[in-house]
Amino acid sequence: MAEQVTWTSARGEVFDLTDADGGYVVLGEGTRGLRSVSYELATAKYAGLDGEVVQSIRASSNAPTLGVLLQAEDEDAFRSRVRVLRNAMRPQVGLGVLTVRTEDGEARTLTCYCVGGFEGDESLEVSHPGRWWKLALKFLAPAPYGPWWEGPEQTVSFGLQAPANFFPAPPFTLAPSTIQGAFSLDLSDCDAPVYPTWTIAGPGSALVLANVTTGRSIQVTTPLTAAESLVIDTRPGFQSVRKGDGTNVMAAVGSDPALWPLVEDVNDISVQLTGATTASRLTATYKPRYAGI
Repeated sequence: MAEQVTWTSARGEVFDLTDADGGYVVLGEGTRGLRSVSYELATAKYAGLDGEVVQSIRASSNAPTLGVLLQAEDEDAFRSRVRVLRNAMRPQVGLGVLTVRTEDGEARTLTCYCVGGFEGDESLEVSHPGRWWKLALKFLAPAPYGPWWEGPEQTVSFGLQAPANFFPAPPFTLAPSTIQGAFSLDLSDCDAPVYPTWTIAGPGSALVLANVTTGRSIQVTTPLTAAESLVIDTRPGFQSVRKGDGTNVMAAVGSDPALWPLVEDVNDISVQLTGATTASRLTATYKPRYAGI
């Protein structure tokens, strides 16, 4: 494959599995599951209705396999290379990151464990003792990280809209400096909902953050001074509403506590913040999610 493939261990070690000079080559042989997840459909049968009715659709667990040729110039170097890579990819070390980067620099990452592949097959078709070895490295991307691949983190920041010709009554509406009114985030190329982290810099109070596309909103009543901020993390498994100093203010959420995501479409967003000034700021950070590389 033409892409660069790297493994970053939980300890921060980085292995370029496509570095032929370093002794690694990714093989098409044995590689599978990188291009897309598979899906499971829950169905039901009803009397008088032919076939089955689809009740829900979910992505299956993501467990790709990567074919890798590991080689060295002599037996000592070969054994050392195997041991170092095996040690760094042990699940006990923690979650690692598999990164696939195209020739034009676009990267997608999968947070996962390496769960197999070093058991070994010593047959002559896949091994030359002490010189080279063909591995089939097996990975598992657990929830809440998997099964989706993630693109680079995106950051969008918005400030108070330009003053109107009349004295506006609160609440004011936040908008990007180049757009007046509501703004949009286009995630139509994504394959799954995206869960952003919203950071609101004060002053302001009675925050209403709405996804007009889905009709859902987040309302937080806690006031912010000019020196304070509010961080709303909507990621499954990490959901929280805190001030910048870490104070938990989830009790101030006056709406759906599930904290809505951005859908894989164009999301029209509106924000209201009572008592906002030109110092008030809204920043959204998120990672687009994809079914494959």
